[in-house]
Amino acid sequence: MIWNLLIARPLWTVALILSILYVCLFILVSKNMIPNALLFGFCVWGNPQTPTKDMGCIESPLNSHWCSFIIDVIMTFLVGVFWCLDTGSWKNSLFYMSCACLILCHGILHWFLQQTDVNHNDWLPMIVNCYVPKDKMMGALIHFGYILFGSFSLLLCMVILGFGFGWNKYSMYASLVCTGMILMVTKDSGGELVLPGLFCIIHPLTCFTGLFSESSVFHEKVGGMFILCTIVGILELTACDVVLRPLGGHCWYDFTLHLAVLFSLPFFWPNKTMIKGLEL
Repeated sequence: MIWNLLIARPLWTVALILSILYVCLFILVSKNMIPNALLFGFCVWGNPQTPTKDMGCIESPLNSHWCSFIIDVIMTFLVGVFWCLDTGSWKNSLFYMSCACLILCHGILHWFLQQTDVNHNDWLPMIVNCYVPKDKMMGALIHFGYILFGSFSLLLCMVILGFGFGWNKYSMYASLVCTGMILMVTKDSGGELVLPGLFCIIHPLTCFTGLFSESSVFHEKVGGMFILCTIVGILELTACDVVLRPLGGHCWYDFTLHLAVLFSLPFFWPNKTMIKGLEL
């Protein structure tokens, strides 16, 4: 039965295999078994200078985080466009609003990550400037940040499993387990790799849901987009300097990931309805 399902949904099958590889590579990077060319977990391109740990984004007013913010604003606008074009959108307003909110919040996070403190004020420890030195990270981000990070991880897992299998206790239990896995794989990163750690666990969770769920949200086009964004994620971990940074860096991950979100909108659902128990 499982073999038939793997054959019936080849794009989600490939996406799941790649996402498992993505997790394994992240663990190798977090344990310094693969060189880490990332800044605060991201492959960051910049112009006119490439951001570094010493300078951050001070000399790079145009950078991957800023480009990701612009991309996410455009994607949020497109969610609104498809919402208006969807004649049955009133039935799925919550889904459209949730997707728009997630994309926009993701973009605002990237806007925040590239904010700079040109005067080096000690009373602004939360300015990330593309990279947070470990002394500031430990004092200002770790304690409160891990609570916030864990809460957001749990919410994201619940959203994925809820739309895939329904809002029930089993989705809640599985979300708690996945959140525990996210915290486990990021705890040794010193806080620097928490964000890619979150998404490298979200990838196999989403692909597993896409493979076994009957929900219209996880149709094959979404699976195809997840193949693309997982490949970009793998390149970010393993070939940042050689491949991804010269092309613009992390913004390509945002672009492909949120293309997957766009294709998951009700406007693109093959049957225009979700499975029983998931109607909005």
